[in-house]
Amino acid sequence: MSNKILKYKKSLIFILITNCTLLITNCSRRFEPDPLQLSVKQNLALLQPDPQFVMYFSFKKMRETGFWKNFISDSLFRAERNFGSFLNVLKDATGAGISGGIDELYFSNSWIGDNAIVVKGVFDRKKVDEYIAKDTVYEKLSYPGNVTVYKKTDLNLYFCFKDEFTVCASNYLKQVENTLNVTDTSKTGLLTNADAIYAIERIKYKENLWMTSNQKLFIRGIFENFADMGSKGSGKPPEKLEMDTTSDTTTTTGDEFGLQSIYKKVNAVSFSLKMTDELKFVMQNECEDEVSASELKNRFEGVLALIKLSTQFTKKKPPEIMKLFDKLKIDTFEKTVVLSIDINGSQVEELRKARIF
Repeated sequence: MSNKILKYKKSLIFILITNCTLLITNCSRRFEPDPLQLSVKQNLALLQPDPQFVMYFSFKKMRETGFWKNFISDSLFRAERNFGSFLNVLKDATGAGISGGIDELYFSNSWIGDNAIVVKGVFDRKKVDEYIAKDTVYEKLSYPGNVTVYKKTDLNLYFCFKDEFTVCASNYLKQVENTLNVTDTSKTGLLTNADAIYAIERIKYKENLWMTSNQKLFIRGIFENFADMGSKGSGKPPEKLEMDTTSDTTTTTGDEFGLQSIYKKVNAVSFSLKMTDELKFVMQNECEDEVSASELKNRFEGVLALIKLSTQFTKKKPPEIMKLFDKLKIDTFEKTVVLSIDINGSQVEELRKARIF
């Protein structure tokens, strides 16, 4: 009897130690996102209340990093001419660009097609009037308080100077008008969307660049892309999502990993990166509960395993981007599934030579 009691005690002690170890491990692996700066949060009031996605760029902080100086700047200079044409307009009109002058950029887009752009920086407002006076595609709209809204007719683009350091723009005049009365203490625009703000607060890296969406249709599109990657890895055709309009269920045709059908259990998807001399990239999936998070992690791992396996049996040299999948990590923190990867300078050079980056 005493031996049985001793064995029972040993077993109980083992269970307690194991549970405590797991508890300590889980506590040490808490997901800790960067804090949302008050100034950034205030500027969200200038965006529309229910966008399909929101993006943030801090060019000022990215310009200070070795990664930007060595690998990114020239690529973004080219993109500057194409980002909704607005950055190019600003550079021509004020002399401020992402290489200098523009500090931050906020961009959001709604389902009905209207966008909102907020740019923070140092602008030469006198130069704007001189520039616009020479260009016949501009119109001026006057508002109370000596406020001028500029319209670039060929682009159907409206913008105004909110203050000396803030420009608000949109392809919808009403969106620009909504920003005219916003103050630092206003709770308007995106600040009225509690779910969107919570998703932003959960973003891992907030200092350099991030994007988030809590819209189910937008999230579905992201997951379709992952399912497509898995299909290509297995040699099967891309999977297509089919919505059953008669019930609250989703069916898929051959969705091997079920990525397309699980999107309903994901409340928000976010992407963020942190620049130093290297690049840290994170994709987050905020799930409804821990069970959904565990299920999603397993499905991501299935797709990743298939992609890696496909490169081992091909006779051709795998693309450089495939090497990055070996560095991809998938973790779960309670209801959050995180995909993360670190990219160093030599890997960027390889990707650029392959015309991938």
